[in-house]
Amino acid sequence: MNVCYKSGRVLLSQWRHTVLALPSVRTVRHSENFTFDWDKVPDTYEKERKQFEEFCEEVGEARINNNLKIENVEYTASQNAEEWKHVQHLVDLASPTFIPVPEKSDEVKPSGFYYPSAKPGDYPYYVRRAPSWLFPVYVGDYAKQNKKDKRKFVVTTIRRVDGDIFALRKDLDAFLFERYEREFICKVMEIAQKLIYRGNVEKDIKDFLRLKGF
Repeated sequence: MNVCYKSGRVLLSQWRHTVLALPSVRTVRHSENFTFDWDKVPDTYEKERKQFEEFCEEVGEARINNNLKIENVEYTASQNAEEWKHVQHLVDLASPTFIPVPEKSDEVKPSGFYYPSAKPGDYPYYVRRAPSWLFPVYVGDYAKQNKKDKRKFVVTTIRRVDGDIFALRKDLDAFLFERYEREFICKVMEIAQKLIYRGNVEKDIKDFLRLKGF
């Protein structure tokens, strides 16, 4: 048992030095979410025993007491600004994040983003942008509901469709046929306000929405 334990510590030590050599590990932020630091791990049995004894002396019987009541633990309130910054960091992480509304402009940004120019009523249908102000077009795997058929295939989904969704499908079919001279299988889900095309036609649908001004 001791041989296995010692050999395990040797392998762990070798792995530690190998991992610490990686730049991504050395630059990791030390915070409340990442408190494990290899430099603070005792590298000898004596240091490990001493650290455990200090832990027992500080915590006492609470480390083995399952009926410990947190509300009865003594504490002191601090008004130190240096200590409050750690609490403020947690408050900022828990605060809701709002996506800023872009300024209305006709120019195309360097990232390719542009403000939608189409308005409800310009077409029989209207495709709303996602909360991130991106096109609501997604590609994924669609598993058939037949248990005997385990095949999966790629589908492209257009969400957030208002108005006449069948008119949108008709215009999209004509746009895709003009490009590829073939028809694509499409599933219309009127209640869910979305279209599902079989195949990866994400770029083509985004081009269509861009031409329409959505």
